[in-house]
Amino acid sequence: KTLRGGGWVHSAGGMELRDKVIGIVGLGRIGMRAAELFHAFRPRELLGWSRRAKPEFSKEPLMGQHTSLEEIFERADVVSLHIALNSDTRGFVGRNLLERLRSSAVLINVARGGVLDQTAMCDLLCQRRFRAGLDVFEEEPIPADDPIRQVPAEQAVLTPHVAYKSLEALQRRMEITSANLRAFHDGNPINIVS
Repeated sequence: KTLRGGGWVHSAGGMELRDKVIGIVGLGRIGMRAAELFHAFRPRELLGWSRRAKPEFSKEPLMGQHTSLEEIFERADVVSLHIALNSDTRGFVGRNLLERLRSSAVLINVARGGVLDQTAMCDLLCQRRFRAGLDVFEEEPIPADDPIRQVPAEQAVLTPHVAYKSLEALQRRMEITSANLRAFHDGNPINIVS
């Protein structure tokens, strides 16, 4: 937008992932894939939390360390959320965990907006307690009076729930849906969510 408007702004610079501590909350299929991608940037350490142990997270090549949520939020330079939204996880990441983040830390939420306390997060972001990259929100589209709109731009990068949206991902989604319908029709349902 700046360049198209004729402007030119020099960035103060970003942060590399190399030699950083990365914390992944939720080590299901998506969280494990995120761990693989983070690993490619050669972090110093990969920390992970999951309700159930994921032995593959601790093995080569990832060599991740299972730990507590508290340790992840206290030690990680980047905390990436990958947990499903359900009755057990609504507001799962609350003020108590968010307050453990250092001012240099970055919180990434590409899971679901409801897994964290968005009001507490907005309050802490406005206090410049940490930074965030958010692709999901408690209510989408974001209402005009939502506190996230008051967060200083340098504290949060906001995208409109598009992290999943590539042409290839949409094609895979159609193929999976089609296979699910065929299997259900044939009496052999797959990908059952209980």
